[in-house]
Amino acid sequence: MKIEMDWTPVHLKPLLDYMNKVSEKEYQMLTPYFDLGKTKPREVILKSGTVEIESRLILEGMIGKFYRGKLVRLYVKGDVCVELESYANQQPSRFEMKVLQAAKYTRLSYKNANLILDQFPKFIDLSDELYRIARYREQEWEAIRNLPFDLGRAELKKKFPGIEAILSQKQLADLLGVDRKTISRMNKKDLATARYSRIIKYYRENLSYPFESKIHQSVDLVDNHTLVWGSVFQKIFTGTRDEGLYKKLQLSWLSARLYPDASRENLLWLAKLYALLFAMDDFTDQLPTGMKVEVWEEISCAIHGVLEGNNCIILPQSIQAYRNAFYELWMKLPGLVNREQSYLDYLKQEFLEYVQSNTWEAKNRDLEIIPTLEEYRIQRPLFSGGQLAISLTPLGMETAFEDIKDSFLTSGELRDLAAKLIYLTNDLFSYEKEKDLGDFHNLLILKKHHQGIKEEQAREEIVEEHKEVLREFLNKSARLETSEDMYDREILRQIQYKISGAVSWSLYDTTRYLKMLNESD
Repeated sequence: MKIEMDWTPVHLKPLLDYMNKVSEKEYQMLTPYFDLGKTKPREVILKSGTVEIESRLILEGMIGKFYRGKLVRLYVKGDVCVELESYANQQPSRFEMKVLQAAKYTRLSYKNANLILDQFPKFIDLSDELYRIARYREQEWEAIRNLPFDLGRAELKKKFPGIEAILSQKQLADLLGVDRKTISRMNKKDLATARYSRIIKYYRENLSYPFESKIHQSVDLVDNHTLVWGSVFQKIFTGTRDEGLYKKLQLSWLSARLYPDASRENLLWLAKLYALLFAMDDFTDQLPTGMKVEVWEEISCAIHGVLEGNNCIILPQSIQAYRNAFYELWMKLPGLVNREQSYLDYLKQEFLEYVQSNTWEAKNRDLEIIPTLEEYRIQRPLFSGGQLAISLTPLGMETAFEDIKDSFLTSGELRDLAAKLIYLTNDLFSYEKEKDLGDFHNLLILKKHHQGIKEEQAREEIVEEHKEVLREFLNKSARLETSEDMYDREILRQIQYKISGAVSWSLYDTTRYLKMLNESD
C-alpha cells in the first residue's frame, strides 16, 4: 500500500550516489516520480509469472525472494529490491517477492525510471552503477548459498544478526541449501552449547580454590614419550583411533597437573600409568552390556597376578597387553621410591582396591543394578582413581619417602577429604558423558533417581556439598599450613595440587567430559 510521503529522493544521495555525480537540488526534482510502500509480513509484492514493474529501496524490514516456494535471497535495509531479469526484459518473472518482516521502501516504477533517464541525463551513469551493484549483490548471495553449510550459516549470521529468529526453519534451510533436519539438528546443538556455556560459567564461579593449580614444564615431552610407549611398545592403544583420542583428551596434562613438582622420570611413570588406566576404562566403556564385568574380572586377574606373583593361565590379547604394561610399571616402581617396602605394600592395596571397585561398577552396569547413594559414595573414590591419585602423592615429590613418611601417614583425613572433593567435581563434569551412556554411576544421576529431583537442583546440591567439604578441608589443613615441619607443609601443598589440578584439567585442558564447554571460551 502507499503511505504519506515522509521521505524525499534527497535521502537517496548518501545511500546511492557515493560518486557525487548529482547535486541535492537535482535529487529533489525526482520527488514526483517516487512514492513509498509499506507492507506487512507474508504479503506478496511480486507474484511468479507476473512482470516486475518497479524497483524498491528497502528503508526498513526484510523481503525474501522465492523460487518455486524456496527462499533464495534476502533484501534488507539499504538493498535495492528488484527482480532484475524480469525488470530488465519486462518479461514474466520466475520468482516471487514476499515480505518476511514488516517493510517500508521507496517505489520507482519502470516507466518513471525511464522518464528520469530521459529528462535528467546526469542520472544515467548512476543508474548503470546501481545496476552493476545489484548484479554484484545477486552474485554475493549465490556465493553464500554455495558455501559449505557451517561457513554459509556463519556468514549469514555475521551479515544479519538475529536472522534465525526471523526466518522459519524451512526458510533458513532453503536459503543455505540444506534440509530442515540439518537446521533442527544445529539448533539443538546451539541450545546445548548455550546451556553448556551457562553450566561452565557456573562451575568456574563455584568450583574455585584458595590454592593454585600449576602444570609440569615437561608435559609436552612426557606426552610424546607416553604416546609412543602406549602405541608402539605396550600396544595398549590399538590403532589410530585410540592414539588420536589420547592426544585429543590430553591425558598427559592430567598427570602434569596432579604432580607438577615430580621429577621427569617420575612424571613419565605416572603419565604411563594414567594412559593405562584410560585405555582400560575406554575399552570397557565401548563393550556391550553383559561383557563389562567379564573383562574387568580378567583385568583384575592380570593385576593380581603381577602384584601377588601369580599368573592367570590364559588372558585375551588385549588384557595381556594391559598386564604387560602394568608389569613394567610395577617392576620400575621400587626404584622410584627407594625400595620403601611399607609404601609399596600400601600401593599394592590401593591398586587391588582400584580393580575390585571397577569390577563392582562393571557388574552393576552389566546387571543394570542401580547402586544406593550410600554404596556409591563408598566406591566412587576407588573406581574413579581419585583415591589412587592421592595415594601416589609421594611420587610427585623429590623427597625420599622415608623423610615424608610420618607426614604422609598423618594426613589420612585430609587425603580422604581431597578424594571426596575430586569425585564430587568429577561427577559434575562427567554427568553428560555418563547420561549419554545410560550409566547410573554418577552422583548427579543417582540423586535425580533416588531423590526424585531435577537436574538443576541436584547440581546445586552437589556444588553446595563441595563447598562444605572444602570448608572442612581448609579448617583441618590449617594445622599443617602452620606446622614447623616442612614435610607437613609440602604434603599439604601436593594434596592441594590434586584437588585443583583435577578441576583445572577438566575445565581448561580436556574435552573428555564437556566437549562443547571448552569451545565456549
